[in-house]
Amino acid sequence: MSFIEVLQEQLKVELPGSAAQMKMMSTGLKKNDPDMYFDVPEDAKKACVMLLLFQKEGVWHTVLMQRPESPYAHSKQISFPGGGLEEQDVSLEAGALRETEEEFGIAREEIKTIGKLTKLYLPVSNYLIFPFVGYMDHAPTYNPDPNEVAGIIEVKLEDLLNPALRKEKTIRTSSGYVLKDVPYFDVNSKVVWGATAMMLSEFVTIVEGMDVNLN
Repeated sequence: MSFIEVLQEQLKVELPGSAAQMKMMSTGLKKNDPDMYFDVPEDAKKACVMLLLFQKEGVWHTVLMQRPESPYAHSKQISFPGGGLEEQDVSLEAGALRETEEEFGIAREEIKTIGKLTKLYLPVSNYLIFPFVGYMDHAPTYNPDPNEVAGIIEVKLEDLLNPALRKEKTIRTSSGYVLKDVPYFDVNSKVVWGATAMMLSEFVTIVEGMDVNLN
């Protein structure tokens, strides 16, 4: 079976869930408010993101984006393509595909959704995020929306699986808070932390448990 076929099967069974997400949660947040990402209020807004997989020069990749500077909570952070649900979205999956098309310029018809990861709540913005995993049979061509995307970051899966690229540092948030000992993925010399790192951690845990060649 191919990598995508095995991954699709793994996404149908019980997921690693919060235990895997917590590996990339700030130790300070774990200590002070360990349930902050899991106590979801009734008024939480729904959002969807897309973890998009593709091969480039025979190597499996995913792709992230750097958000532009803004007055919002996630200013300049690195994230998956995605955003809040809109009235036209007939499902959570449709929302993830629409956002990927709008932000990256990739037609939704080019992406096959193969499953989803565990949902994750973001207290800072009161969004409940539903992460989907999608696959393209060719490397994407991007036409990013400059209002939403400051940069596109293609990431080799082998780098995400490299323990040496999972580090910790002190991070100052856009709102001025200082967080110590924050786990992050060092991706192309970019700091991927917070909710994106937590979702990536679950994905990495799934792939690490698969008996399949990434090439």
